[in-house]
Amino acid sequence: MMHKPICRFLWACFLPLFFWQCQKQPWEEHYERPDWLRGNAWEVLEARGNFGMFLEAAERAGFKDVLTGKVIATVMAPDDAAMQQYLQKHSITSITGMPITELRKLIGFHLIYYAYDQQKLANYQPFGFGLEIPDNAGLYYKHRTRSRDTVSVWRDPATQLNRTVFHKDRFLPIFSQRHFQTKGIDAQRNYEYFYPQSAWSAGADGFHVGNAAVSEYAIPTDNGYVYVIDEVLEPLETVHSLLKNEPDYSTFMAIYDRFIDFWYDESTSAQYSGLADSLYIVTHGSLPQIASEWSYNGESGMPDYANLPELTYRAFNVFAPNNQALNDFFQSYWSNYYSSIDEVNLQPLSLLLTNHVYQGNIVFPDEVVQGDKITSTFGNPITFDPYTEVADRGIATNGVYYGLNKVIVPGMFYSVTGPLLQNPNYKMFLHMAVQSNVIPPLMSQVLDYTLFVPSDQVLLNTLVGESHLFWNEGHPLRFGDEAVEIENNDGIRVPLGVGTMSQLVSNHIITGRITQFSGKQVFRTRNPFSYIYVTDQGVASSATYNNGRFLPVQEIAGNWTNGVVYAVDEALQREVGSIKFLITGASSTTSPLHEFSEFAMLLNRAGLLPTGAPLSFLLGERFLLFAPTNEAIRAALQAGGIIPEDNAALAEYLKYYFVPINENSLSDYPFPGFGVQGQWNTARTVQGGRSTLTVIDQGTGLSVQDAAGQTAAVVSEFPKTFNDGAIYQIDRLLTAN
Repeated sequence: MMHKPICRFLWACFLPLFFWQCQKQPWEEHYERPDWLRGNAWEVLEARGNFGMFLEAAERAGFKDVLTGKVIATVMAPDDAAMQQYLQKHSITSITGMPITELRKLIGFHLIYYAYDQQKLANYQPFGFGLEIPDNAGLYYKHRTRSRDTVSVWRDPATQLNRTVFHKDRFLPIFSQRHFQTKGIDAQRNYEYFYPQSAWSAGADGFHVGNAAVSEYAIPTDNGYVYVIDEVLEPLETVHSLLKNEPDYSTFMAIYDRFIDFWYDESTSAQYSGLADSLYIVTHGSLPQIASEWSYNGESGMPDYANLPELTYRAFNVFAPNNQALNDFFQSYWSNYYSSIDEVNLQPLSLLLTNHVYQGNIVFPDEVVQGDKITSTFGNPITFDPYTEVADRGIATNGVYYGLNKVIVPGMFYSVTGPLLQNPNYKMFLHMAVQSNVIPPLMSQVLDYTLFVPSDQVLLNTLVGESHLFWNEGHPLRFGDEAVEIENNDGIRVPLGVGTMSQLVSNHIITGRITQFSGKQVFRTRNPFSYIYVTDQGVASSATYNNGRFLPVQEIAGNWTNGVVYAVDEALQREVGSIKFLITGASSTTSPLHEFSEFAMLLNRAGLLPTGAPLSFLLGERFLLFAPTNEAIRAALQAGGIIPEDNAALAEYLKYYFVPINENSLSDYPFPGFGVQGQWNTARTVQGGRSTLTVIDQGTGLSVQDAAGQTAAVVSEFPKTFNDGAIYQIDRLLTAN
């Protein structure tokens, strides 16, 4: 009996401790799975009971860790019925009968990196929250998957070496209703254009995943989301791979692959050193990289995987002419100069091919029929009828292709640049024109042009500075290896600078059509303060005009859409000499400034032509010089009173004949009919200010009015222009105020 109180006491002490130990502790609740979690992707699919084939395939392919939560992922899951339909379609008896490499390729295409809910897939915005681009809603349409081919070996035609090519992860296209709404085109018609076996069924916030419709959206899992789809996703290849397998486009692919090159991928080689010592990416030089699985490969310096805006938005849209179309174009355009399209120079081919690839968002047929919405790199519209002029089409991991029965010829092939692209004898001038970026403006249909074209033989006989020009063909199988060269001071050939090429080419370009070689005319070139002179004797640049030589020209026949083209027997170069140095030798009968010899003697007497620094008062500025004729100066010297006797006063007086260009904000030299006229400051300073004179354009001639109101006529037909200014002859001396 005495033990009962003790027992009660013990129970009173230990019972609360017992219940405390049975309760969940705060730290246990922290690590416990929340009730809203439904398990990882594997568990969610396994619990449903009808995804056994997909799970079996994923495990055999080595992707079970992805599904069980080792990484976050978005899973596109076809059920057993869809898997069975796929096996029957491809005559595969069972999952176990598929090679592991093919299985990894297939199942990996259903596993998207990162976790995306329905909204993020319908309208992915790579810049993140708060930085959305409404105009691009739904257009970031493709996503990186875990599907990748094993390395392959390609033959480099230039080096005859084998290159181990690394293939990057495929991207999976997701086409949302938002995508088509943003573009203002019909979703069903445009989607089914590329997927005729798949009926469009997506609602307002829905989407299709490649060839499959979505049966159930965004099932949350521990490691991402699962989407149930009604078909197995067919892994996509590159546009290059698709077209290589289409015999009707073998000519297009053969000329595209003439540009093939291999870029050594240093970072990938280090990361996957077990695959090969050196890993490469297939490129096509300056052409769009249609053989790359990714639409961005680090070109701008940002790591390839990090540039999600480019990777998800940009597609290679290839408009490939079939063999017959390319042959017809060759026959009409090049057959007079080449025996086959395989012989056509790479430069014109590169421009033609570039015009057949649009690098932007994926292009659907309703966008093409809008006329000018899709334009090439050169600005000309890419137009064709997507229903009557397209024989084949296909979606790729890096874009789409349209197989055309016509060639989309860029405007440059029929504008004044046409002869450069057509005739291989103009390859040097074409090279310089492309490098100078003057081809696009010469395609314009708003302005007309006159183009003077020197042949390769003419250019090889042309002096630039103290060197002749040379042509270096480089490796014939490596586009971009060719160059126009000069010899440097050490006798070593080096590429001609782009600036020099631009000046040389631009001096052969006139705005407007020159159709008459009669009378006396002058035209501006694309170079500032540089002109072409035309008479019945032919054409002259400033360099040949200063020496009294005009060159014959011959029109190059053709229906050029925006002007006329002439072949010339000598390059039309700017005058490289300067007035300030040439005038010191004007007394020589062989000097181009001999008609100004009396004025030169006055300058010398006034101390304005010191050795090494002539006309230094101009501070190196470009100028106009209105110099009296030798006869006028002799008469003035004989009469006396006009020309100062004192040398210092003479120096100030002579400065009155010089007009600084920059100080007067002139962008052109005065020529009759140019309308370049006005009251301008001269180089003469009086009481802290500038003396002025007035130039008058009378349409057919020029005159100069001095401070006393007296007028001198410009008697030279045209001024002689040099690299530092222009010099005009006037018939009398001027009176300075």
